[in-house]
Amino acid sequence: MNVIWFSGRKINDLCATTQKSLAAGLIKTGHNVKFVNPDVEGTHAEYPWDHHGLPTNSIPGFKSMAVSRKMVNWIKKHQGMVKDTVVILDWRVGGKLAHILDKMAVPWILMDRSPPADGNILSRFQWYFWKRSWRLVKQHSNGVGCVVSLAHKEFVAKEIGLLDDKMVVIPAGVDTEVFHNGEKTPQLQLVYHGKIDDNRNIRQVLEIHNRLNELGLEANLNLHGNGNAVKELTRSHSDRFTITQPLDTITLSAKLSSYDIGFLPMPNRKVWRLASPLKRAEYLASGNIVVGIDHTGHRIDDSGEWLYLCEEEDFIEQAVKFIASLDVAKLRELQGQARLFAESNLDWSTTVERLSGLILRQSGR
Repeated sequence: MNVIWFSGRKINDLCATTQKSLAAGLIKTGHNVKFVNPDVEGTHAEYPWDHHGLPTNSIPGFKSMAVSRKMVNWIKKHQGMVKDTVVILDWRVGGKLAHILDKMAVPWILMDRSPPADGNILSRFQWYFWKRSWRLVKQHSNGVGCVVSLAHKEFVAKEIGLLDDKMVVIPAGVDTEVFHNGEKTPQLQLVYHGKIDDNRNIRQVLEIHNRLNELGLEANLNLHGNGNAVKELTRSHSDRFTITQPLDTITLSAKLSSYDIGFLPMPNRKVWRLASPLKRAEYLASGNIVVGIDHTGHRIDDSGEWLYLCEEEDFIEQAVKFIASLDVAKLRELQGQARLFAESNLDWSTTVERLSGLILRQSGR
């Protein structure tokens, strides 16, 4: 099937990993994928899909509106190409593009990998477009949208009044051939990778690390990412603390394979309660047990002891107590179980198969 994916994200965005994995997976299953997004033409040469770049210089907050207008014009110029497809629309551009696709009788799927974050004027502006896109799914007789988790699905149903059969859960996955359980070091290795922002409780991870060392566990903490908390955290003088910029996939997978415990410190707020964090799957596939805050975005059905979630108000104390209680034999046992779970349940092939089936359903095949 021919698939065109219209996205408001640039491909080097940390949050674009899911899009890259899904698009590549669809191609492996026999679909032809074209990716239309704000990147400069030709910057996707290393990827297996066709790319059409529509760069924009708009200020933050208006980039999605600007690229949506460019996408509308692009569709009008390439009507012959668009008509023989199923289209995937990110919610940021869905409100502008869905109507023109409906006029052309082109089936489309809304892709929602994360609702807007709360907390500022810009986010309230984004919520308007999020609701607008989902309401189009509700109004369309064959409209369907993708969410990342059951909690996300329940949230959309409540906010929009959407029926169950108009939503499909497409969770985050992991390439279990790239991320693997490697040789561990004698010293305990802790890790967090992703956005290093003040609102993600990274300082509490640092405090957990400090307390473990005070107990004599000689743990190393490894942070990989960028954000507004990096500058202050780099002032740490501990020789057991390392912080780097975001790593490419191959480097990250090699690092994670030698680590022991991955953190999910994100607090119990809407944006993370509805999530399916990619890092969780990458930790588990790399033979890391996971320690985090207990809410729906971090839980996994039928999880084992390799997922330890703490009450938010006691995160530091509970995490330290749990990690300190693990001897090496128990830690290695749980790491092996984590890897096996990832192989059976979290590989991208399972997620891609679900999306592929939805595409064929929308196409009428």
